[in-house]
Amino acid sequence: MTDRNSREASGEERPLLVKILNQAEKIVYYGAALALLVTVGMLFVSVGTSMLAVFESEPLETALIVLDRVLLIFIFVELLNTIEIIVREREIVAEPFLLIGLIAVVRRILLVTAEAEQTLGTDQFPELLMELGVLTALVVSLTVALYFTRRIERGDRDGGAANR
Repeated sequence: MTDRNSREASGEERPLLVKILNQAEKIVYYGAALALLVTVGMLFVSVGTSMLAVFESEPLETALIVLDRVLLIFIFVELLNTIEIIVREREIVAEPFLLIGLIAVVRRILLVTAEAEQTLGTDQFPELLMELGVLTALVVSLTVALYFTRRIERGDRDGGAANR
């Protein structure tokens, strides 16, 4: 149990300023969550509009736009999950941020791949290949970090249960 939780469990009174700051913090988190929810709603409308526009434009282009926006929705949902964890657990956990980073990198890889096809044979193509290489290294790094984060958290849970 954290120091804060043990104080609350023992009935120890917190100063008024700390209570006000805690409430202000919650209001900010709830405001951010509301803004994210509105943004997700707008993205869903945008995805629907893009899907309806498939008959007016090229299907591959429409598919890439829809995929890009769906991955953006996943990023916002992970941010919402992160806010929920922060409010509930009163601590910041690394795993949601790693997932957000991983989704963002995959999203960029998809966009660069689509751009690379259009720039084949131009001066911009080698730059896009370099960016793909860096993004690939970033995916590997984030995946390794996510693996170890999950493994450490699982070990903490198992170890905590064994010590009780």
